[in-house]
Amino acid sequence: MANNEETQNPDIIFRGTDGNECEAFVVAIRDLAFTKGKDEDPNWMLRYATTRLRGKALRWHAELDLSIRKDWDLFVQAMFKQYPFVEERDEVGIATPVW
Repeated sequence: MANNEETQNPDIIFRGTDGNECEAFVVAIRDLAFTKGKDEDPNWMLRYATTRLRGKALRWHAELDLSIRKDWDLFVQAMFKQYPFVEERDEVGIATPVW
């Protein structure tokens, strides 16, 4: 049986595909925290985020140093380092920022 968060937010999943997925995941966690009044509770964001990891991301998380696994800001920094920003290519093959 799926828990309440799983049924309310099935799209908040991070599989470790790339930096764009990583950035969208962090934003989704922060947005959810804001809607729940938890945006100033990094421990809540960290605990919730770690329940949403799957596949490569879950295995990567299991290998992180404990100090990183217990700190939201360090966790986000480690995610951005592991899954760097991906630029999209235009028609002539020139990389341009997504933003």
